Amino acid sequence: MTKRINLRVLAMCLLTAFVLSGVSLLNQNSFAQEQERKLVPGEKFEVGGGQSVEIIQCRGEGRDQECEVQYYRASGPEGKPMWQWASQLLAAEARVLAVKQPKEKAETGNQRTADNALRAKNDDDDADATPTVKAERPASKEDCSFAGIAGDTSKTAKPSEQLFKARIYYLYNLAANGTGSAPLKVGVTFLSFQMNKSFTNIVRVDPAFGAYRINDAAPPNATIYPVASKHIVCEQYRNSTMRRQVENKYACFKNRDGEWVCGADGIPKITQLN
Repeated sequence: MTKRINLRVLAMCLLTAFVLSGVSLLNQNSFAQEQERKLVPGEKFEVGGGQSVEIIQCRGEGRDQECEVQYYRASGPEGKPMWQWASQLLAAEARVLAVKQPKEKAETGNQRTADNALRAKNDDDDADATPTVKAERPASKEDCSFAGIAGDTSKTAKPSEQLFKARIYYLYNLAANGTGSAPLKVGVTFLSFQMNKSFTNIVRVDPAFGAYRINDAAPPNATIYPVASKHIVCEQYRNSTMRRQVENKYACFKNRDGEWVCGADGIPKITQLN
């Protein structure tokens, strides 16, 4: 009698271990599929706030992938094409999908949700601590200087407002070559600019999903400088000059090659001015 009971217990333990290992394998496969997700030209998806985005072209691989995108609203295209990190676009897509899922599924997110909330709180706290803020002023028709943003942007440059402005300008100026629908010149005039307290891009481990970073685009342990900017973007074409106002957050840091970069860290609020 005792042997029969022990055999039953042993069988139940083996069955439980088999089920748990199967669930773990499914979670690992799901994470691997998420990591393999790659944006391709022509793809279009929602990013929240009533906006959708279309992928025009991409460069780089993995976490270093950047894509040129066009934003849309129900009324049509919004602004001109711009370059953004693929990881930020995928994060925006994931947030939209989470909202569409049943509430109980949306509540099964991992520690990344807590990290995002912590970063948002830190941004608010930092804004009250020691932010560098320029007084905001309204946009005007004179905000179309095409002189560029001067400043030291070398690998040895120290983090500063001028450096980060120059790197943001660089993002817009990438498309200014006059070919196809691209503008001849691009100008950026800053209306307000805020630098918040920096933080370290630490690596964390989620039991179900594995290792991840607070900012997937930045290298591990890189120092990230959060920036909030409101600026006017002017694009000169052969027959006209287009102006739009952009409000967005940026994450500025040194990439794996030691170069300073500033990538958009959110969905931009764009107001077309003409």
